[in-house]
Amino acid sequence: MKTVKTKYLLGFLVISGIAACNNNDSTNTPAVDTTVKTAVADTSLKPVAPAPEKKDVLDTLYTLPFVKESNKYLDSFTKHKHGIAFIVDTTSENYNIRAGYDGEERFETYYIFTINRKTKEIKIQDVISGDMVSPAEFEKRRKVNK
Repeated sequence: MKTVKTKYLLGFLVISGIAACNNNDSTNTPAVDTTVKTAVADTSLKPVAPAPEKKDVLDTLYTLPFVKESNKYLDSFTKHKHGIAFIVDTTSENYNIRAGYDGEERFETYYIFTINRKTKEIKIQDVISGDMVSPAEFEKRRKVNK
């Protein structure tokens, strides 16, 4: 008889413990941070000249002859669904842009650009030497290697 009472007592304690952990009382209010924080202006930052917008940068890249050629090829290859795609990584100094084919399985990089945000100077990576060169130099090297 004592073991039956012990079982009931143990069962009651387990159920009470579970019920205590699952307290869904709606009267609980979330903790609120009552400390007052004041903002302090950071005077160490220097004013930055307005950088070219990403759209303007991409519009400029579309004017390059080899990008036009790749865009036309990809448009034809995808049966006029899309052309060349860009992946843009923005830093405080540069736009780092990968241009290529955005396929279903992966992005195939055709060109790697770096554009200085202040001077707007465009550099492209030469795939053979790995050097960052101007678009004119890239075109010249590309014609030699054809």
